[in-house]
Amino acid sequence: MFRRTVKPPPFHTHDEVTKKMENKISTYPKTGSFLAIAGSTLILLCGTLMMWVATAILPNVNFPYVSTPPQLAPGSIPAIASGFVGGMGLFGLVTGVVVLASAILLEAVPNQRTTWGVLILVFSALSLFGAGGFVVGAILGIVGGILTLRWTPSTA
Repeated sequence: MFRRTVKPPPFHTHDEVTKKMENKISTYPKTGSFLAIAGSTLILLCGTLMMWVATAILPNVNFPYVSTPPQLAPGSIPAIASGFVGGMGLFGLVTGVVVLASAILLEAVPNQRTTWGVLILVFSALSLFGAGGFVVGAILGIVGGILTLRWTPSTA
C-alpha cells in the first residue's frame, strides 16, 4: 500500500557544508573594531565636553574661598583650572581621533590588524590621562585592542 520512496541526496554534501562553516568561522571577527569605535566615540564625547567646560564655564567661575600664594593673583585660579581642564580635553580629543581612525582602518585593512590593534590599545590606555571617555571609553578601547591582537586566523 505505502511505498517508501528514496529521497534524493541534499544539494550540498556534508563535506561542503563543513567547509562553508569553517570559512565562516575563520573570517575576521569584527567585535574588536566595534568596541574600539564605541570607545573612541565616548573618548571624543568626553574630550569635547571637557573643552566646552574649559572654555565656557571655568573662566566664569568665582573661587572666593580659595587661598592663593602671594605670587599668584586671586583672579588667576579660573584661568589655571581652565587651562588644565582644556589640556586634558585636548589630549582626550587627540587620543580619541587616533583610536577612531585605527578602528576604521582595522575594518578597511584587516590584514594589518597587529598595527591597528597596538594603536587602539596604546591610545585607549593613554586616553585615561584625558578622562578616557568617562573611563568606560578607555576600557572599551582596551578590550577591543586586546581582542584584535588575540585573534588568529584558523589554519584549516
